[in-house]
Amino acid sequence: MKNVWKPGDARPSRTRAFGWLAQRFTGAGLVLFLAMHFWVQHMPTGFLATAEEYLDITSELAAAEPGFAEAIAEGKIKQALPGEHVITFRKVQQRLANPLWKFIDVMLLLFAVMHGMNGLNNVLEDYVHQPMHRVIVRVSCWTAALLLSAQGVVSILAVGNWF
Repeated sequence: MKNVWKPGDARPSRTRAFGWLAQRFTGAGLVLFLAMHFWVQHMPTGFLATAEEYLDITSELAAAEPGFAEAIAEGKIKQALPGEHVITFRKVQQRLANPLWKFIDVMLLLFAVMHGMNGLNNVLEDYVHQPMHRVIVRVSCWTAALLLSAQGVVSILAVGNWF
C-alpha cells in the first residue's frame, strides 16, 4: 500500500527539496541585496550626510525643541566628527525617492523574511514533534511574517513621493 501524506506528518521529500532550493535561492538574494544595502549605507555614495549637514540639522532641531538642545548639552546626542558620514532621515528620504532603491529595500525585506521563515520551518521539523503543535506554530509564524512584511513594504513605499 502506498503511503499517503497527511497534514502534520513529516514533509515529503519533494517539499524538502523545494525548501532546500528556496533556502539557497533566498540566501543568494540576501547576499546580493545586503551588499547593495551595505554599500549605500556605509560608503560615500551621496546618500550620507556630511558632518556639516548633520550640524545644520541638529542646530535646526535644537532651535525648535529645547529638549533637543539639552540632550546635545548633556552629550546624549553627539556631533558628527569631521569627515564622518551620517545617516539622516533626510538622506534616506532622498534615496528612497528613487524607485530602484525602493525595489532594492523591498526585495531585501522579502528575501530576509522568506529565508528566515524557511529556516524556521526546518527547525520546526526537527524540534516540534507533535504535528498539531507544529501546525499551530507554523501558521502563527507565517501570519506574523506576512503582517510584518506588509507593514514593512508599505513603510518603504510611503517614504518619498511614490505612494
